[in-house]
Amino acid sequence: MTSEKPLPTWKERAQEMLRAAILDAARATFAERGYLGATVDEIAARAEVGKGTIYNHVEGGKAGLFVAVLGQHFDELHALADRHLAEDGTPLRGRFHAFATRVAAYFEAHRDLLRVHLREVPQLLAAGGEGEQAEALRARRDGLVEALVPPIERAVARGELRPVPARLTAHVAFGALIGTLIQTVDACAAPPRSGGPDAGGPGAGGVADYLTALLFDGVAAGPVE
Repeated sequence: MTSEKPLPTWKERAQEMLRAAILDAARATFAERGYLGATVDEIAARAEVGKGTIYNHVEGGKAGLFVAVLGQHFDELHALADRHLAEDGTPLRGRFHAFATRVAAYFEAHRDLLRVHLREVPQLLAAGGEGEQAEALRARRDGLVEALVPPIERAVARGELRPVPARLTAHVAFGALIGTLIQTVDACAAPPRSGGPDAGGPGAGGVADYLTALLFDGVAAGPVE
């Protein structure tokens, strides 16, 4: 018989709330200043705690804060992938559409994380990163892309998709989703533009429809010769 896990004490709950406040402050600072421009001093001021308190709750200073913020973010995206891409006997097209819809809604509610995700993570990884920090971020990013690989492989096996390379297709699909969202979410927040065929873009609500059609149908107007 397994014993029930004891409920957290008031002191443990207070520590959890304090750590959450620190990470919220770190996320806001990274979104505004970028990783290089952010400082632990500013994060401490936002969280209304002493600098030493941050080091007591999050190891690794600024790099540790950045990994912790992105870790929470990737956990939430992983949960969406697990929920909507899980094999249930239905075509992948519908499951990908559901996943893209939920990711779009998530980033609409967390525009700061979208900017950090698209701006900071690629820069750190392209520049060689900072040791353990870069490795941790690379592992989280690759793990999320890997969640798309088995559904694509099964869709190919069932004849839903052409025999495409599953891992490369997963990278393209996820990269297209994130890249399109940074444009449409920012467009929704900015004043409307006039003129041009793409004025206003599809809007974040239409991202799932657009990307699903793009990835599963292509953009050719007719049969390719």
